[in-house]
Amino acid sequence: MKLSTLVIAVTALTSFSAMAQDTVGPQVVSTGEFLGKTIPLRDMPDIYEMQEAGYENIREIKQRFDPTQADAVINPNALPLNGDDLVRQSEQGTRQVMTTMQNFEGASLAEGQAVPPDPSGAVGPNHYVHAVNLVVKIFDKTGTLLSGPTFLGTFLGSGNNNGDPIVMYDQLADRFFVSQFRTSDNALIIGVSETPDPTGSYNLYSYSLDAFPDYPHYSIWPDAYFLTANKFNGNTTYAIDRQGMINGDANPAIIGFNLPQVVRNPATVFSPEPANLVGTDFDAGTPGYIVYLQDDQWGGVSFDHLKVWEIDVDFDTPANSTISANPLEIPTAPFDSFIRPFGQGDIEQPNTTRRVDAQSGIISYAANYRKFPTHNSWVITMNTDLGNFTPGIRWIELRNDATNDWSIFQEGTFAPADGEKRFMSSAAMDIDGNIGMAYNLGSENTPVAIKFTGRFDGDPLGEMTFPESTIWNGTGWQANTNRFGDYAHMTMDPDGLTFWHTTEYFQGVNNWRTRIASFRLNTGLLADVGVSSFVTPTTGDLGNAETVTVNVYNFGNDPQSNFDVQLSVDGTIVATETFSGTLAPFTGDTYTFTQTVDLSSPQTTYDIEARTLLTGDQNAPNDPFSIEVNNTLLSTNDVEFNSGEFNILPIGSKQYDLDFNTPRDFGDINYTVYNTIGQKVTAGNLENRGNEYVARMDMSAAVAGVYFVVVSNGEFQATKRVIVNK
Repeated sequence: MKLSTLVIAVTALTSFSAMAQDTVGPQVVSTGEFLGKTIPLRDMPDIYEMQEAGYENIREIKQRFDPTQADAVINPNALPLNGDDLVRQSEQGTRQVMTTMQNFEGASLAEGQAVPPDPSGAVGPNHYVHAVNLVVKIFDKTGTLLSGPTFLGTFLGSGNNNGDPIVMYDQLADRFFVSQFRTSDNALIIGVSETPDPTGSYNLYSYSLDAFPDYPHYSIWPDAYFLTANKFNGNTTYAIDRQGMINGDANPAIIGFNLPQVVRNPATVFSPEPANLVGTDFDAGTPGYIVYLQDDQWGGVSFDHLKVWEIDVDFDTPANSTISANPLEIPTAPFDSFIRPFGQGDIEQPNTTRRVDAQSGIISYAANYRKFPTHNSWVITMNTDLGNFTPGIRWIELRNDATNDWSIFQEGTFAPADGEKRFMSSAAMDIDGNIGMAYNLGSENTPVAIKFTGRFDGDPLGEMTFPESTIWNGTGWQANTNRFGDYAHMTMDPDGLTFWHTTEYFQGVNNWRTRIASFRLNTGLLADVGVSSFVTPTTGDLGNAETVTVNVYNFGNDPQSNFDVQLSVDGTIVATETFSGTLAPFTGDTYTFTQTVDLSSPQTTYDIEARTLLTGDQNAPNDPFSIEVNNTLLSTNDVEFNSGEFNILPIGSKQYDLDFNTPRDFGDINYTVYNTIGQKVTAGNLENRGNEYVARMDMSAAVAGVYFVVVSNGEFQATKRVIVNK
């Protein structure tokens, strides 16, 4: 808090930095290590199987901060005085209240087994991938669980469950990205999906750094995955060879930079944020951007502003890469980034004296960037104290174009004067330039809840013109620790219109949950319907008369009924039928086609599309929705080979008896043991006893973890999973 009672005249602030920025080179050039390709995530054991094998350990994920800075002296004369925020929005917006499209449970403390959850998630064309400390789960876009919960260490093949996961969808490559850190060697473990299917296999990489990379935050950019981390020494900002990781290269480069002229927040973790591209449009050669807040209450900072660095990367000759030596300084309206000392918590709760963290003094994740025909837009959010330990959300839209550098197009502090505290925000913009923002809300009278708001492009600048709407109201509180967050995550659907958000809340006492929700801003169109997702079919053993059920949604302001819905399989139209119900504005319903579809070919992938055919529809791009489903049914001979019992029996000291029963003699059969990234661990032959094959498997040299035992006669094979304990 800034408690000075001095009166200081505030003058208009403008950016005075020139567009041209001197540059310096990288501080380190290194490479990652390709660890291998994982087995499909959908085939990995979930946490319940791991717990049966003795893996269970609820713990706190420590946040790294220099304790000598916990009571850092701040400037009592810094602006704003007494929380007098010049851009505060103290009233709710007056547009219609919004509702969520999808709204489902993400993960729980019982699954994650760690505090705080650090929720992250990303949405692709057909999936939502969700990670928390210390598990990953994959849903379809209606909330149906497709895979998991799987421990991060199992999934990423690193054996550790250390945390701080980040999930991204790389829309330029149609791939998913999942990361966590590893404390034993200061490494980041990253998996990039081999295909668009996030339940499949991942190319896995390890990047060992010179110091522990706490609080790693990544971004998608055309020429790199950018990364910042809360490190006490060494580089804090990196560019990773994105294309190399997608290709599965052996040693993709990582280029490390310092941030010239930065002043670190002395009161909390270090949190510069890289610009994260949403959408697929970008100008060739656009540099990467890093942003960080600078508060005039910190020593060495004379006015509140944002610093922006440009990074040009050259993975052909990494030493030629550069970062701004003189970052752009963009003055803001005065803000106060400090609420309470680190570790004391910030937000009061009902029924306990324990406060939870608001994560003040950081740039919130993610800092989303989108290209428009006339300009580029970059939305940034953070907490600012309004006085009396009451945080509001400062949000800033930066814009630049072909001739003008970044400057503030608009900024505001969303803080309706209702006694509630708003924090842990994340924001993005859709293809029409509308901004959606979601966040947590709580106070001594209100359990922590999840809320959202937004604005249309063209609305009064600095205002969230939609009234605050509810994603989920919490019903509990946390009395055993102040840890909360440590971040939330807003991402954009590839359709360019739908916002997806995840964050935490409490259900009961000391029991966090996460929520996943999607919403759109009202486009103002009267006639706009579309298929929003599929209910059935799903990947599995499929037949020749599969039922197709889809969700249809009315995005427009007029009720709609009696419109056609069309179904196609592998590009061939198989049915056009009529939805005869009535959809009120901003509501949805299911539709089941009378026509069934033949998906009976074993081991085949089918492309299925459904689309609405509303006469006069004003927004055609959101009419269709498509999915891929796989028929996992085995061929006749494979079925016969897999029809018997396959047992792996532990007999102690990491020794196992294999027993494989078959309906007939299949000749010589051997076994091979693989880890989760496809590396061969051991192999041997099974003794043929007619219709029974046996062997003793020695795993004494294997580390504890998940392995796959494949038995094969050279033509057919069967696989069984085994968990080797310590």
